[in-house]
Amino acid sequence: MNYKALLIAGIVVILLVGIGAAYIMMRSNTSGPSTSTTSPTTTTTTTTTNTSTSTTTSTPNNNFYFLALTQKGIAQVLNPFSSSQSFLGFQRVENISTSVPTQVYYWEEVPVGASIKYMFMPLNNGTVFIINTTNFKVVKTLQVGSSTGFIGVAISPNGDYAAIADGPSGEVLVINMQTLQTVWSQKFVSPTGKTYYPCDVRWTPDGSELLIPMRFNNSIDIISASNGSVLLVKPTSLGSQPYMLSPNEQGTMVAVEFAGNNSVGFYSLPNLQLLGMVQMPKGMTPQRGVFTPNGQYYLEAPSNNDTVVVISTSNFQIVKEIALPQISPAGLADIEITPGGSYAYVVIHGSVSAGGMIVLISLSTLSVSYTLPLTTAPAIVIPISQSMGTYLVDQVMLPPVTGLHC
Repeated sequence: MNYKALLIAGIVVILLVGIGAAYIMMRSNTSGPSTSTTSPTTTTTTTTTNTSTSTTTSTPNNNFYFLALTQKGIAQVLNPFSSSQSFLGFQRVENISTSVPTQVYYWEEVPVGASIKYMFMPLNNGTVFIINTTNFKVVKTLQVGSSTGFIGVAISPNGDYAAIADGPSGEVLVINMQTLQTVWSQKFVSPTGKTYYPCDVRWTPDGSELLIPMRFNNSIDIISASNGSVLLVKPTSLGSQPYMLSPNEQGTMVAVEFAGNNSVGFYSLPNLQLLGMVQMPKGMTPQRGVFTPNGQYYLEAPSNNDTVVVISTSNFQIVKEIALPQISPAGLADIEITPGGSYAYVVIHGSVSAGGMIVLISLSTLSVSYTLPLTTAPAIVIPISQSMGTYLVDQVMLPPVTGLHC
């Protein structure tokens, strides 16, 4: 009896377990599947072509003054950042021009931040005065040419030498800055004696070579800085008249202003292969330009318009025109980079009666930052250290005079 009871109980347990398992399976089948949903992450990269012509923003370097040589023989120390006392002192030196031309034909380039014992004062008749910067006395006179025309001086990157080019005579020479003696002199003339008209001269950044546009030979020449021998002649188109040029700081490119077709050509260095040609807009005549320190842009200052033209060196297109204050007669005499590379400064010659102006263009925004009106026409403007400016004002120059025109 007991065995029968146990058997029946076992059968009942087995049936209950089976029924329970079946019930659980049925519940599982009627429930939806457990789903783990992962949303895919989509990354979209949008490439935007930035047409803005601004460069890297940083704190500007304002630690410099200007030394201006006016057409009527006045040397002035100027603070471009002072709204109350920009004119700090002056000294009469020599008349740069007795004929008072309508446009400046002389120039001087000094390496940014260089400290030099002598500065050169090229006149409009082939004469060059050498001035001691400690007392502003003329210590030597060079007679390079004898006719009115383009003449100028470029100091070597290390400050040891000065190269002089005189267009009317065709003469190019290099002067030792310590001894003031001529290292070499070379005349560039045709077989018939006609000048090739070297309007300009610039040092390559390493100081080993000189770049010279030969206006009436329609060529760009590379010359050894040590002895004046011609290393390379790059012919340009007939009648193009290359007459000004500027290399970039990297030493990989040079821009050339052409008077014959109002254009700016860009060439590789050291091979002088043509990279691009830019036609000036609105009848502007290119005269002097400068590369931004990073080489991204070339700023062109035309001789007949108070506008700086910004050219991209990546595609050789004009990307901006910077309007400057209008001064009569219109035209820009020079454009260079200030110490520290925060600004380009533009010299507006104006006239000896109405005066001219120095304009600072911010290289971070490519817009006008400061204007410095002058009561007489600036011929040559050079940035100097504040310490040198203070020394000249305190020890050498006379106090400022209101309305200085003489």
